[in-house]
Amino acid sequence: MSRKMSRTLLVTSAPGEVRAALLEDDRPVEIRLYRDHEPTRVGAIYMGHITHVSRELQAVFVELEKGLEGFLQLKLLPKPATGDKKQKKPKDLTRLVSEGQKIIVQVTRDPVHGKEAQVTGRIELQSSGLVLHPFRAGAFVSSRIKDPGRREELKKFGESLELEGYGITFRTEAAELPDRQLADTAHRLLKQWKDIEKNLAVTLPPKLLAQGPDPIAQILRTYGSNRLEKILFDQASDLKQAHQWAEQFAPELTGRLEPAAAGEDIFLTHGVEEELQALYEKRIRLDSGAWITIEETEALTAIDVNTGEAKFSTDREQQMLRLNREAAREIFRQLRLRAIGGQIVIDFVNMTGKGDVTALMDVIDNLIHADPQQVQRTNLSAFGLLEMTRKADVKSLGERLLAARDPDPNVASRALELLREAMREADREPGKPYTIKGPATVLDWIRDHPDYSAEFTRRTGSALMLEDHTS
Repeated sequence: MSRKMSRTLLVTSAPGEVRAALLEDDRPVEIRLYRDHEPTRVGAIYMGHITHVSRELQAVFVELEKGLEGFLQLKLLPKPATGDKKQKKPKDLTRLVSEGQKIIVQVTRDPVHGKEAQVTGRIELQSSGLVLHPFRAGAFVSSRIKDPGRREELKKFGESLELEGYGITFRTEAAELPDRQLADTAHRLLKQWKDIEKNLAVTLPPKLLAQGPDPIAQILRTYGSNRLEKILFDQASDLKQAHQWAEQFAPELTGRLEPAAAGEDIFLTHGVEEELQALYEKRIRLDSGAWITIEETEALTAIDVNTGEAKFSTDREQQMLRLNREAAREIFRQLRLRAIGGQIVIDFVNMTGKGDVTALMDVIDNLIHADPQQVQRTNLSAFGLLEMTRKADVKSLGERLLAARDPDPNVASRALELLREAMREADREPGKPYTIKGPATVLDWIRDHPDYSAEFTRRTGSALMLEDHTS
């Protein structure tokens, strides 16, 4: 019988940002950043209008608000609500739309590299246990719920709910939740949609209909289905907010929400800061002495496996296979940890042993199956190259933290880091003025965000001063 993996979620906040880290067996596997100066629109619902129809792309461009456009693949439109289940969409989906047409969409990915935000016409309202589909009828069950009996129970239960023709999907967590709780959550989500729907008839596009979830709600909604043992918060205000959200949409989480020990730096004590600092290193060393390098560009992510200082015995063929297996496991850990998506090319060490490629691909396929994001791969080429695509719903940590083309923290990251350090020091001596010393560019960034200094003073009771230490 396989051992049950322990999972803990850490949530820490400081002026200007909230950070979350998922631990599996006490090791960080995912890190997410939510920054006030880079607010995410993911989950936001808009009444937009179509500005351009592309027959070649089978897509449309939608104005969401002034200065913000969305890109909608037409395959992501809901099916026409005609009541005819056999009706199929036309082969040319552009026949369903026209320029100037009003359309309701939801943001699925923020704009990156000057591109449009990605949006869908398949609106979803989510809790940790289920999803409400305003434009899709029926009851559905997550494929991750394997028990046939429980799947059938949930499907029948979903069909019995009076949801006025709206659809529902039971997420993994629903398998262990009582029906009454699921019903209450479903009707709360239905009320939430009804409140949005009231504005549709009188709204002229482009118009924001509903904000995406705030950072705490987004964290709980994203990770609440991960069979968490506990969720630790280092700020009492965040813990209170988490309780308020969980009581409404995920009551099963309320008993797992806990305060961190007073004065504890939870990212430091659980090894998360160490993983973040490793982002600034060129190489990731492996236990064997080999290393991997990860280079992110706008077009793709290139990963190279190097034998480095690995020691080889007479059985070199087997050692090359072991090295590539070790590298593959670390590469997939890093992809998840760094939130890397898009096109990925991996250059493995060449292998010559019979059956080695098959053995390596078996390991990779198991890693793909375990990855919570959708991953597709090619076969390993004769040159040892593996091409993959990995679904990305957020910017990678490298994009968020590093300066362009330079493995150093960008100005915003450095400023927020100094504010976190100031918070830790001020907590030791509440009320005592604290001085941040740093380069002029970083201090100017802090001055340009006065709300962060005000939040620092509100939390600590200490005045914040800035001192230029430009070298």
